[in-house]
Amino acid sequence: MTNNPGPPAAIAATAGTPQSATVNTAFTTKLAATVTDVYGNATPGKTVTFNAPTSGASGTFAGGVNTATTNAQGVATAAVFTANAVAGTYSVTADIGTLTSNPDFALTNLAGPPASVTATGGTPQAAAVNTAFANPLEATVKDSFGNAVPGAVVTFTAPASGASGTFAGGVKTATTNAAGVATSAVFTANGTAGSYVVTGKTGTATTAPGYQLKNQ
Repeated sequence: MTNNPGPPAAIAATAGTPQSATVNTAFTTKLAATVTDVYGNATPGKTVTFNAPTSGASGTFAGGVNTATTNAQGVATAAVFTANAVAGTYSVTADIGTLTSNPDFALTNLAGPPASVTATGGTPQAAAVNTAFANPLEATVKDSFGNAVPGAVVTFTAPASGASGTFAGGVKTATTNAAGVATSAVFTANGTAGSYVVTGKTGTATTAPGYQLKNQ
């Protein structure tokens, strides 16, 4: 005699969570959901539907196939899942009938490498010679899809001669925050009057046109 499992009573995300992948890149581990009956028995042969967000940070399943059938252990394994071009954290659900996975799949699309750096604060501005500028220099770093890139190191470079200035403590670098913004140390005008440009660079990306500053 064989005791067959009852109808599905619970579904849980049991593999592929939490995890992250760079935008437009496949996640390393396939999403897998386990289906059990009210007594905790594995429920084979059941079709599970995996649902990702329809906008914002999300992804797609290989071949557009977002369903999978549970095996003898009650586990349904989804097709390879690839992050879309939007960075961010989101949830994918696994559904069967009226049941929804608990917990869900916690996924994160990470920004790609820096592709652009823009001067977004502290330009243009002026300061008296030998006086600190009122506002620090801010640079915003984005990847090729326009996502903010956190954790990128930006190097600020002032002219080596003539009208220029120095950063507090000699610190010329700053790291971008979660919004992709790097904020420089306080910048002080040197003793030479005149207009000049300070640049911000990360990787091969450089601010254009740069920070328009004037010592007066």
